[in-house]
Amino acid sequence: KDGYTIVKIKVIILTLIILIISLNPIEVSSYTENVMFDKISIDDGLSNEYVTEIFNDSQGYIWIGTKDGLNRFNGKDIKIYNRYNNNDNSLSSTNITAIEEDYNGNIWIGTDDGLDILLRDSDSILRFKELDNDGKILGNLKITSLLNNVHEKNIMWVGTENGLMRV
Repeated sequence: KDGYTIVKIKVIILTLIILIISLNPIEVSSYTENVMFDKISIDDGLSNEYVTEIFNDSQGYIWIGTKDGLNRFNGKDIKIYNRYNNNDNSLSSTNITAIEEDYNGNIWIGTDDGLDILLRDSDSILRFKELDNDGKILGNLKITSLLNNVHEKNIMWVGTENGLMRV
């Protein structure tokens, strides 16, 4: 009987603990107090509301790829990079498909019509239209993804509609 009484007392104590915990919900508001959500739209300067890619670089900028250009957001202002006819210092396409930062801080931009690099020191665009990589010209391919190889300097993995390339 003593063993049965001890088990019965443990069950009652456990039930009381569960009841007390369920009546006092855990306070989580201190965790969520500092979380702020802000909407960024074309009213704020975004080039297009159809967002295709988001990337946060080493300098704190948020890069937002859209169906109509690349946007650099510093927390307050937006700078737009886009495709302009007859201007080689513009993107290959307005449709941004991938964004990545290389070892030197340059921003690589994948589009549905090729690969571009935004050179940080000059704020200019370099198009990869003529780079031949194993018979594939990156300027003629839809870029689907980009990955900076952190284990090897100056190596970028470029996913395309025709496979993976090491650049």
